Amino acid sequence: RRGARGRRETRKSPPGAMVVLSACLTSKNGKPLVARQFVEMSRIRIEGLLAAFPKLINTGKQHTYVETESVRYVYQPMESLYLLLITNKSSNIMEDLETLRLLAKLVPEFCPELDEDGVREQCFDLILAFDEVLAMGHRENLNLQQVKTALEMESHEEKLHQMIRQSKINEAKEEAKRKAVSIDQNKASRAKAGLSGSSSGMGGGPGGGGGFLDNDRKAVSRVSDFDGGASEDRPRPKAPTKGKGMQLGSKTKKSQDVLRAMQAEDELMGMVDESNSGAPQRGPSSQHKPSGGGGGGGEGVSLKAEERIVVRMSKDGNVDSAEVKGELKMLIGNAESSYTRVQVETSGDKSIQFKTHPNINRGLWAEECVLSHRDQSKNFPVGNELGILKWRIPNLSNLPITVSCWPSAVGNNATVNLEYECESNLTISNVYVCVPCHGSPNITDIGEGDARYNAKKGMVEWKVDLIDTSNRNGSLEFTVPDTDPDSFFPISVNFVAEGVVSGIKVLAVTDTRSESALAFNASAFLEVEEYEIGA
Repeated sequence: RRGARGRRETRKSPPGAMVVLSACLTSKNGKPLVARQFVEMSRIRIEGLLAAFPKLINTGKQHTYVETESVRYVYQPMESLYLLLITNKSSNIMEDLETLRLLAKLVPEFCPELDEDGVREQCFDLILAFDEVLAMGHRENLNLQQVKTALEMESHEEKLHQMIRQSKINEAKEEAKRKAVSIDQNKASRAKAGLSGSSSGMGGGPGGGGGFLDNDRKAVSRVSDFDGGASEDRPRPKAPTKGKGMQLGSKTKKSQDVLRAMQAEDELMGMVDESNSGAPQRGPSSQHKPSGGGGGGGEGVSLKAEERIVVRMSKDGNVDSAEVKGELKMLIGNAESSYTRVQVETSGDKSIQFKTHPNINRGLWAEECVLSHRDQSKNFPVGNELGILKWRIPNLSNLPITVSCWPSAVGNNATVNLEYECESNLTISNVYVCVPCHGSPNITDIGEGDARYNAKKGMVEWKVDLIDTSNRNGSLEFTVPDTDPDSFFPISVNFVAEGVVSGIKVLAVTDTRSESALAFNASAFLEVEEYEIGA
């Protein structure tokens, strides 16, 4: 690797020499994702060359290069991308094609996901691989394995150091074992000779010999006390008995005063947090869980309605089964809000089956749709989320979103038309439709959202970020050569919706003792547990 870099620094390309100007990965519409230049070139020029490339490609003919008056484009399609070499017209086209083939083998090695996101994640590895293959615009005499070995950057010196270090650790452990055995033997022989802890001698008084041996054993135990990490080659130091030492994350009174002064001067609100002067809190859940059972550190009452839907459809688009399971969960933030009475509104649908928590007054729920503790003198637990109501819709008649697939055979090719319809008033987001595809599809029409082919998973993935009143319908079409139309099943669908199909709403929360209104926040969402077509 060092030798290659040395050659790159000393080699200079004379004007007009055969040279590769740039190696690039672009999208189908010419958007540059990674571009590595090997000669001095301004950004404006390379962007102009890349912008002109899609206009020069003739999709009706199969070529691997195209020329202009000044440069030559040598390219190869790679799923939804183009691997592109920009060379001058005096370069050797055969050598350029060999370089392109080598780069086409390297790109999947370092970027398994051949899409825009995958290239962005692995862009630096791709640039390093391009640098190994090309130096100052000229190809290095390397093969695929040599490039991978160079980029692994294994160090023989490091391996040797690790081996020596491990051997020292093993020797120290063996020595510690030998010392321990020797001390045990000496102690046994002294006991037989009458020099045990009850005799005088060695220590100048009773127990002297035992104390001597114990001190030896403590010294050996410090030698044999190794951990499994980086400190195995040295004994652990004794922990200090006095003094606080340096504490990471601690805030002294002086530092608090300095931060307050900076806050007052620069109006930086929230820099000093009195509550965090001790141990740091972790995670957002600390905002909802008060310390202790009776304090007033929380924030009122939080109610969350969750629904999960299970849908199974046939290949013809008929709904075999559609079931919804829901639960209303309550979180009490402080003790003052623990005596709650929740007023709920339902849609009145008789097909919905409800079930309350055992501690809920069922008679009050049946008559007034009120969720309250069956013993009015008792309160709900503070700081623990509690499911107070469950419901089930066994046969959902109107799905939030319906997806249908229409595969058809046209000659040796199979054409797939996907369509979604949304007749619900819910706001649906993050819609994913995954269609099995074992060939290389040509996506011809995207009516809504975005679509790509995931070669690693063998799936055509259709994504719609948001469905509202402006896009209640959408479609996708793609063609796959030499494929059986039945091979596109089963299709999986996933989405998230704001709101619930059961129509359950929280109207009010009151205190059972004073009947005064309590502050609360309510949320509702629907998510997919399983949604399959043609399983």
